[in-house]
Amino acid sequence: MPRFYAKVQKVMSTKPFKMSVSWLNSRSNKELGPMDWIGSGFYKTCGDFTIGKREITGSLNSFSHKVRWAKGNRGIVRIFPRKGDIWALYRNWSPDWNKDTPDEVKHKYDMVEVLDDFNDKQGVLVTPLIKVDGFVAVFQRIEGHDLVRKIPKVEMFRFSHQVPNYLLTGQEAPNAPRGCQELDPAATSLDLLQTKNEANEALDNVEKSKEDTS
Repeated sequence: MPRFYAKVQKVMSTKPFKMSVSWLNSRSNKELGPMDWIGSGFYKTCGDFTIGKREITGSLNSFSHKVRWAKGNRGIVRIFPRKGDIWALYRNWSPDWNKDTPDEVKHKYDMVEVLDDFNDKQGVLVTPLIKVDGFVAVFQRIEGHDLVRKIPKVEMFRFSHQVPNYLLTGQEAPNAPRGCQELDPAATSLDLLQTKNEANEALDNVEKSKEDTS
């Protein structure tokens, strides 16, 4: 899953491909909350990052997609969910997670669409997505339900990783569902790519999460 960030400093050549990049680093998550997320061995995907030393790479396949970011104080790079982004949430996330949390608990996800930009005071609003039957990696909102939820700043650890997406216009193919999101299968967990309809499960997960945060 795409959980590492790098800043492309310069494309040096295309044949052979070679560029200068700086990996983004962070040794703390104190800007989000007191949970020792990094110290427990988890990947930080939201918050403040510093720019590391430059290095040369020729591996284009190491990169997933461009990420929107903001410049903070003293050269800090700030990365948070933005409106229109698709992110995978840890389904079973708890502030009690630590280095001993079992893999079978950690590696369960729900897909959400971000409805507004992250705000330090309010957090961020998201709505769940479910897979459209008959497609490999096409997802849609669950209509007819009040499932919008707010994730506060101290719970931004719920966000596992951003998923590259393409909003279908309906012109891509005769049966292309307009307004749905086609996701990158490489950034989507296998259990979410199953052909069964996950609507009921998604509803249950969101309602449970609302109860946990209320």
